[in-house]
Amino acid sequence: MATYSFRIKKGKYQLDLSTTDRELVVEQFELWVKQAGEYARSRKAKECKNIVNTQIKAEEEITKKNIEAQLARKREIPEPIFQEEPPKPVESPKSDLDIFYAPPAETVAQKAEQSGVFDNILEHSMNNPQTELSFKTSPSIKKDNAFLNYISARKIERKIDYLLLTAYYFTQYEQKPRFTLKQLNAKLMQNIAVIIDHSVLQEAINRDYIECLPDLTGLIGASEYRLTAYGEKVILDE
Repeated sequence: MATYSFRIKKGKYQLDLSTTDRELVVEQFELWVKQAGEYARSRKAKECKNIVNTQIKAEEEITKKNIEAQLARKREIPEPIFQEEPPKPVESPKSDLDIFYAPPAETVAQKAEQSGVFDNILEHSMNNPQTELSFKTSPSIKKDNAFLNYISARKIERKIDYLLLTAYYFTQYEQKPRFTLKQLNAKLMQNIAVIIDHSVLQEAINRDYIECLPDLTGLIGASEYRLTAYGEKVILDE
């Protein structure tokens, strides 16, 4: 009859095991592999959580500095002096050629102002997740009809569903496997006025749906994330 012997060392501790029971050996191996896998997953989740918390603090500091700078600039701007408007000139009758010289309905400056307002609302909503979102998308903002059709065809119960479906859409339909939280929120906010806050992102990381990618170049300036194979499986199994 075969005898199985094992010797396991860790630091100053040593474990010796010798048995002829083959089933005991198999069960012990399965237990070791399971415990090693659980340890690896918990350690990975803890590392990602630390990275996200660090990023949140950095973004809060940047937001605080931006607000202080805006307030400082506002204090430096002098109060406008109102003057009486001069009498309006009498308009001449319009001719058939006036249509060729009519000003555009929306200037470039107005478009830039709308874009700035959208970015400010997005930043404020991400940094203040408890605030109710009152933003309504402007008719002038072009929506992604393919994305809207994709979202409307899926069963959505919680915000984490929006996060996973948008990440899957980025990966499969826009060939963008890496994305930031701001890019994901821009997609959702422009189309369906939904914001994903950091607590939802952390839940997805803890469940191993999303993983945080290291910034090896230091040029991105924000954390990047990727849909995991397990997260993709969860979406396809629905």
